[in-house]
This record gives sequence, structure tokens and C-alpha cells, in this order.
Amino acid sequence: MFKNDKVQTRISIRIVLISVIAFIISGAYDYSSMRNNMLEELNFKADGLVERLSESLIPPLWNVDQSAISRIILSEMNDERIKAIIVTEDNGKNVFAGKIRNTEWRIIDFVAWPRGDFIKRSAPITVLKQPIGTVEIFLSQRFIQEELYNSILQSLFRTMLLVVLLMVTIFVAMRKILITPIIKLSKTARQISVDKNYSARVEFKCQGEMGTLVKDFNHMLQQIEEQDFKLKENREQLQQKIQQSNKNLANSYKELKNINSELELAKDEAEAASRSKSQFMANVSHEIRTPMNAIIGMADLTLATDVTPKQNEFLKIIVNSGQVLLRLINDILDFSKIDAGKLELEEVNFDLHQLIADIADLFVEQMIASETELVIDITPDVPRRIMTDPVRLRQVLANLTANAFKFTNEGKITIKVKAETIADGRTELLFAVKDTGIGISEEVQPHLFKAFKQADGSTTRKYGGTGLGLTISKRIVDMMGGKIWVESKLGEGSTFFFKIYPELVPNAPPLSYPLPAELQNQPVLIIDDNPAVRSVLEKYLEQFGFIPESSPSAEEGIKLIELKKSNPYKFILMDLRLPGMKGDEAAQIIRKDHSNEDLPIIMITATDINKATEKAKKVGITKVLGKPLKQAILFETILNIFGHDSVVKQISEPDLSNEGIFENIKALLVEDNPINRQVAIQILKTTGMTIESAVDGLDAVKMIAENSYDIVLMDIQMPRMDGYEATKAIRTELKLPDLPIIAMTAHAMRGDKEKCLQAGMDDYIPKPIDKNQMMSTIKAHLLPKPSSVKEDSGLKPEVSTIAKEADLSKYQQLDIKEALERIGGDMDILISILNNFETYNSNFVNKLNPIIENNELKEAGDLAHNLKGSAANLSATALSKAALRLERSCRENKQENASAALNEVGVKLDLLKADIIALTQNIS
Repeated sequence: MFKNDKVQTRISIRIVLISVIAFIISGAYDYSSMRNNMLEELNFKADGLVERLSESLIPPLWNVDQSAISRIILSEMNDERIKAIIVTEDNGKNVFAGKIRNTEWRIIDFVAWPRGDFIKRSAPITVLKQPIGTVEIFLSQRFIQEELYNSILQSLFRTMLLVVLLMVTIFVAMRKILITPIIKLSKTARQISVDKNYSARVEFKCQGEMGTLVKDFNHMLQQIEEQDFKLKENREQLQQKIQQSNKNLANSYKELKNINSELELAKDEAEAASRSKSQFMANVSHEIRTPMNAIIGMADLTLATDVTPKQNEFLKIIVNSGQVLLRLINDILDFSKIDAGKLELEEVNFDLHQLIADIADLFVEQMIASETELVIDITPDVPRRIMTDPVRLRQVLANLTANAFKFTNEGKITIKVKAETIADGRTELLFAVKDTGIGISEEVQPHLFKAFKQADGSTTRKYGGTGLGLTISKRIVDMMGGKIWVESKLGEGSTFFFKIYPELVPNAPPLSYPLPAELQNQPVLIIDDNPAVRSVLEKYLEQFGFIPESSPSAEEGIKLIELKKSNPYKFILMDLRLPGMKGDEAAQIIRKDHSNEDLPIIMITATDINKATEKAKKVGITKVLGKPLKQAILFETILNIFGHDSVVKQISEPDLSNEGIFENIKALLVEDNPINRQVAIQILKTTGMTIESAVDGLDAVKMIAENSYDIVLMDIQMPRMDGYEATKAIRTELKLPDLPIIAMTAHAMRGDKEKCLQAGMDDYIPKPIDKNQMMSTIKAHLLPKPSSVKEDSGLKPEVSTIAKEADLSKYQQLDIKEALERIGGDMDILISILNNFETYNSNFVNKLNPIIENNELKEAGDLAHNLKGSAANLSATALSKAALRLERSCRENKQENASAALNEVGVKLDLLKADIIALTQNIS
């Protein structure tokens, strides 16, 4: 019987093992084969899809048509295996359009790149072999796993049927040997479980393994009986411990609830403190700017009167000190904005070279007053026009330059700009501000860009400042996507570097300096003891087309002139302040042998230009130029000396004369501060404006109700009724929605301007009042717009010389004069805008035809509306009117009329394109 039991066991085990092995082999083979086939099919699908999309997405991506791209993507994503389709531009850096499936496998707009195990494919989207973007697809293996799962289940089912048949056979054969004893054991165990009588035992005689099993089962029952007895003894002790733990948990809960209440209170207090801080900053700004407006304004007005030289000097000190204090306030406010994460950057098209020149002008007086020379070094590869925030870039450069002057008593400061790389519509610009000042020790350099940190405790006492300038600069550079760092040694000066990556302005014309043939490749002599200045001037002159030579001293320069008699220098560029013999002394010696006509001398100086000019007249110097020397000014000066007109394209400066421009205009000035009233009246009285004043908003509303005014200049913070309430009353109670109301306020925190506009005001002038800004703002609301001003009115901004000389009447589709007036008179910028407009709308008709044929008139109307507005801004009146007719037909749901109007738009676009091409060729 024992042997029989053993044989049955072995047979059962072997049958089970064989069944399991067969199941595993079959399942593994099926899984591998099906998975390979499905993956091969999915990869084939991915290759075909990405190839098809890279071709079908060319037209909509070229035309920047996101709606068309979305339709194409959605049509392809009917296949549920596709997780996402994404179209990028700029080598995959920026996502232009895309669709993705969320966790519920629904199609949504692109939000983030898919993560996980996907089959990925990407292909470039090219036009004429030039990449304009990239399409990327992601296919999920999720459905492969589901199909494989179902297949494995089927295989398992087949195998299980076989196993069941085998086991039934074994069960029948072994029932008597194994099953009956097991049933008895089971009944006994179940009875013990119900009755909890662990003293029961199995009374069943059998041999072999089953006999051993019964014996072991009874032994187990004996052990359980003993353990049960022990458990009963410990149960009461455990219940007591649980009761005590519950009491402890209740106490802990009460303590946690109290802590949460305290935390909530602390959170409320922190938020209140933050609001108080913002309000405090706004109040500080207002309270300081209000008297500063009076100080700077009155000092500025007094400078325009007849004062003694000493008084003039004192007044300039007052104005300069006021500006320093104002910059300090601005630094604190900027830091507050940055700290709160509320500082935003703009993207503006501007002239980088002009911005750097403007920064140099800010420090002319400091350069004259000190023994420090400022050098501007812009390498020729630096683009002229870029896209970033010019105000914040100017702030960073001004902060670094001001620091350099602050810590440099004598020597030189160099502002250098270099283009590291130019690619993909962007440039990597490296700025460096280098000084020869006191330097910075290595120990404190890591802390320089932290708030309220300076080199040491004595720095603030000796040099002034708050330590915020570098912190603000770092935050701004970080926001621009760049980085800033310093290299310095104590006693050897410092160099502050920063990099940014601005976008290039497309089709921006390079700044060229065409030199007349008679001056090309002529030798010129530079005499300057500063090697950095000599290096910059040599680059300038080489770019013009001269062959420069240089000398560090006047004595050596005179010797070079004598040695150059066979091929004399065309002119001399000489510093006034030189070691040993001064520039004016050298000029006096040179004039003994060379006349002004034979050898012009251009004197450059970092000293007072008026004093330098007086010296120049005495010794026969041809022209005096102040440092830092600007390349365009130097070029124009050289041409003028040799009797040529400058051909460097410059935008004419607007006429700053405001005398009598507001004759017959009646204004109401609402200001509670008498000094501020006086400042504003003094600024405006020369314009011919009639000015009445009110001391608060309540008086202002009353006076406006009883009188007629052309404009209202409204303070914000006033007693009885503030500017916001007064504006609301004027707009609602007095029913004067069109009366221009301009806010004049010392509030300069973020959101103050928006708050004024939301209150119903038309514009905003911050205090202290800037005269030019104030005039410009008032003009914008009182004087006619450029497009409506007659040609003989004298109020049009001047246009470029090229525009004046060209025959602009032959361009029938464009009012070029009006367009130039709108953008400020720069023909180069206008041509660039026109070419961009033509490129963007070149496929307009082809794009709209299928949209109108599908009766999707709302979308067509939106596109026509955009074309109408952009054409009007460019003074393409005929095209704008045709686009208006197309828009109206679409809005009125008239498909036939829309098709006819689209044909007319196509004709006008072709005519406009011809005008743009002709204008570009004629001007270039």
C-alpha cells in the first residue's frame, strides 16, 4: 500500500510538471511570435505615418496655420495606438502645435512631452531642403499588451483543459488512497473551527505518508490547544493596553488640532504681513516721489533761468543727487517686484548699438569729473537690431557701469560687446564691463550677487549704495535666460560678464559706413596713451576703410608724421590729455609745418568739451569730439571735414520745441500738493495751455460739471476724494466718457498703471514728472494722429532722407508717407515689415479657398479680419478694404459673396507684392 501511495504521488507530480512545462513553452512561443509580429507592424505604421506627416505638414507650418495642423493631426490620431503627434520648430526647441492622449486616452491639446515606453519617430519638415520644423510621433504598445494578454489567456485555457482531464483521471484513481483521509481531516478541522474545541483528535487508521499526516495533524492540534490557553490569558492584558493607547491618541489629536489652529493663524499673519509690505512699499514710493518731484522739477526749471555759474553748479548737484535718490527708490521697488515674482520682461525690436551709446551718455559727467576714461568696444559682428527688453538690458548695463565708476578713482572702464555665435535666428551676446578700480577679493565674490551684500562693511560707508544693483542685475539676466559672473583680483580691477541669447530681427539692414573713393585705403594716425582706446579706434577706422597707425605719445606721433612725408597721413585723431606733451601742445607744433587743409586734426577728450574747444581754437585743431567716442559720430565728422555729406541712414530726431503747441487748450490740473501744482504749471505754461487747478477730486468734479475742459491731469492720492473716485464720477455721473483724463501719481509699483486704466483714465504719468514724457503723453491725446495731419501742418515726424528723395507716388497700393509717419520715419524698418507681411500672406488665397468651400465661414472671417488690420497698419488701404468686404461676407454667412471677395483680395495681394518688390529694389 505504501508503494502504491508513492507511485500515485510521483505520477501526479510528473503529470502536473509536464502540463506546466507545456503551458510555459506554448505560452512563451505564442507570446514571442505575436509580440514580434505586432511590434513589426507598429514600427512599419510609425515609419509610414511620420513620412506622410512630414510632407502634409509643410504648407500649414510654412503659413503658420495652427488650425490646419490640428486638423491633420486629429485625422491621423483616429488610430488609438497613437499616443501623441507634436510639431516643433527651432530644431525641436519650441512646440508649435500638437495633440496628446490623456490618462483616459482622450485626445487633448499638447501640455507636456509623453513619458514612458513608446515607439518614437521624428522627421524634419523641410522646404527647399531647409528645415522649418520637426514632427514627432509617439505610438503606444498598450494595445499590443492587451492583445498578447488575451492570446495568453486562450493558450492558458487550452492547456488548463488538458490539465483538468489528466487530474480528473488521477483523482478517480487516487480517491480511495488520498481523498478519503483528507476529507476526514477536513471535517475534523472544520468542526474544530466552529466549536473552538482544540481537544478533538482525528481517529483514522492509515499507512504511509497519510498516516504520518494524521499523526502530525493531531500533534498540531495539541500545540494549538496550548497556545489558545496562553492567548486567553494575555487577552485581558492586551485590552487594557489598547484602552490606554486610545486615551493617548485622543490627547494627541487634541494637541494636533491646537497646532493646526496655530499654523493657520501664523499663515494668516504671514499673508497679512506680505500685504502690509506691498502697501508699505507703495506708500514709501509715493511719499518719497512726491517731494522728489518738487525738488527735481523746481531745480530743473531754475536751471533754465538766468543764474550765476556757481548757482548753476549747485542746481546741477541738486538734480544729480535727486536722480541718485530716485535710482535708489527704483532699485528698492525693482527688488520688491523681483522678490515677489512680479517682474515681467518685454520683447521689443530695438537698436542695440544705439542703446549702448545712450548708456555711455549717462556717464559723461562722471567721466569728466573723475580721472576715469570710458571706452565703448562693440565688435563688428554684433548685430544692430535684436529682440529683448531694452529697458531691463539698459538697467543691467547701467548698474554695472555705475559700479565700475563708483569703485574706480582713475584709469579706464571698458564696455565691450561681442557676438559669440549667431544661429537659428538667435545670437549669443557676451557683455563685459571692465574697470581698473579697487578689485574684489576672492572671499567675497561668491556673495556679490546676493541682496544687500557689498564687498565689506566699509563699502557702504565709503562708496554708498544698498547692494541691490548686482542682485537686480542677476535676476534680470536670469529671466532673460542668460548668466552673469565676475572675474577680479584685489587691487587690479574687476570685470563683470553676462551672456544673453536674444532673437535677431529678420531682414534688419546692417549698419554700413560707405567711404568715398578718394578716402579709401588712406593712412591715418591715432595718438592716444590708452591702449584700449587705440585698439577700438583702429577697429573703427579699419571698418570705415582707412589704414590706421597708432602712437602712445605726442612726441612719437610727431616723429611718425615727419617720417610719412612721401605718403602723408590723411588726418590725425589725437587725445587731448597725453603723458608728457599734451594734445594741444602737439597740435601747435604740427601746425607749424602742416595747415588745417593739408592735415586735419580731430581732438578727442574726456574733459569738459567747452574748455577743450577753447584750447582747440587757439592751436588750430579742426574738430573736437567728446569721449566715449561713437563710431557713427566719428564717421560723420570725418566726412564733414573732407566736404562730404554723411550717408549713414539715421532717423531724424523729433522736434522737441513745445512752445505754443497747446494754444486754445483748456486743462484742469487736480493736485493737492501746492509744490507739485507749481511744477506742473511751470512745465506746461510755455505751451500756451490755459490751466486751472483743483486741490482734490471733489473740487475737480464740481469744476468739470460747471466748466468745459479739453483734458484733465489727475493726481491719485488726495484728501476727501481720490483720483479713482473722481474719475468714476466724471465718467458715470457727469456722463463724460471721452474727456481725456491722465493720471499723475507717485505710485510706481507694479499694477498701478493698470489700476488707473481700469478706473477709466486714459493714460499715466509717473512722478517725478519727466518733461518729455509728459509732453509726449499729452500730445498723444490732444494733437491729431499722424494719419490725419495735413502735410503742411508741420506736426508730422520727419522721415528718412531716402524717403524724401524717392518718388513715393508711383506705388499705388501703399501710402508710404503715412506708413513712415506711423513707425517713426525709418524706411529700412518699413521695408523689413512689408517683406515680412508679404511672406506671411503669400499663401493667403490658397489657404482660404478650401475653408470657404467647406463653408467654414467663421474661421475664414477671423483670418480676413487679421489681414484687414495688418494691411491698415501698413497703409495698404485697397487691400484692407477688400479684406473688410471678405470679412463681412463671411460674417453674414454668404458663401458666394465670400468667394468673390477672396478673388478680389488675391488681386490686391499680387499688386501689393509688386509694389513691395519695386520699393525694396529702388531703396536698396
